[in-house]
Amino acid sequence: MTFVTFLMTQNRPVNINLLKIKLPLSAFLSITHRISGILIFFIVLPVSFFIFSELTQSQDSFNNFMIMYHKNLGIKFGCVGLILIFQYHIFTGVRHILMDFHILNESLSSSYKSAVTTLVLFAVNALLTLWVML
Repeated sequence: MTFVTFLMTQNRPVNINLLKIKLPLSAFLSITHRISGILIFFIVLPVSFFIFSELTQSQDSFNNFMIMYHKNLGIKFGCVGLILIFQYHIFTGVRHILMDFHILNESLSSSYKSAVTTLVLFAVNALLTLWVML
């Protein structure tokens, strides 16, 4: 029996629909933590460095940016979005570090509780950030 015929005789699922798999909340947080890290590297850092370089060129460039920031709602939401991506990455990163050092238990129930706690803390922090920045 060849390897190909062996694989064809197995009752294994083929073409699993990944959208039908229900991920645990901790797995969702882990995946979104990685996605936020990629966003930070490719979007948040370059945009932040550009804004910082524009702000520090002269007093006039700083004043022009502040005028644009206060008049343009898109720039406000863009800056808030960059900050929220970074904050989400920090909150979920602290959760991962606490689990790695076994400060948080890795059982399914405590993992779910820590994931919910992380999301609640991030939501409260996001509301405070929106309130302060807008």
